[in-house]
Amino acid sequence: TMKFTSNLSREDKKMINSICLRSLNAHCSRVGGQARQMAIGFLWQIMPALNRYYKDQPEKKKDAMYRHVQFCNVSNAIYPFLAGLVASMEKDNSEVDDFDTSSIVAVKAALMGPLAGIGDSLLFSVVRPIAAGIGISFAQQGSLLGPTLFFLIYNACTMFLRFSLGYVGFISGSNFITTMYKNGKMYNLEVLYDEISNTVYYFEYARKAMGN
Repeated sequence: TMKFTSNLSREDKKMINSICLRSLNAHCSRVGGQARQMAIGFLWQIMPALNRYYKDQPEKKKDAMYRHVQFCNVSNAIYPFLAGLVASMEKDNSEVDDFDTSSIVAVKAALMGPLAGIGDSLLFSVVRPIAAGIGISFAQQGSLLGPTLFFLIYNACTMFLRFSLGYVGFISGSNFITTMYKNGKMYNLEVLYDEISNTVYYFEYARKAMGN
């Protein structure tokens, strides 16, 4: 783990840890109903990155906040991966004048479904039944260890996922953006994005050149 994060500064780690902690209540907000789901929760989670990278760029910060109030829904413990990846892309946007911000929206939209499916399957079909099985075996004997073990096992697993995936997402996001820029902007990513309605209608990621 130390080797994995050795290239990150203290400020990077502080920001990522803050993002991971904020994921604990990212699902508390349903402002906007079904149309936005947990969008405000995601914005709350990503704010440490926006505050840091757009400290002296109020217009870019405003645009970034607007980007992240559209529909978003991912398994809670998996949220930091997506937030970390998006944070790395926002960092690049703060440093590059002609950065294509529609790619941030497109990548976020592309990962939401798979991450939600993986997260729900892992947590609710694997981790929770195992934790419950261990807890029930003690609870049947009238021991308080039953609910205690269930609580500790399940939450230990989710906390490990939160913080490890937050770092993985941030580092992977930087690598992804670097690769995409090596191939040339809009070479591997094609997006149909309506900036006025803040909606992605179509996107495609491929290894071959697309479009004109």
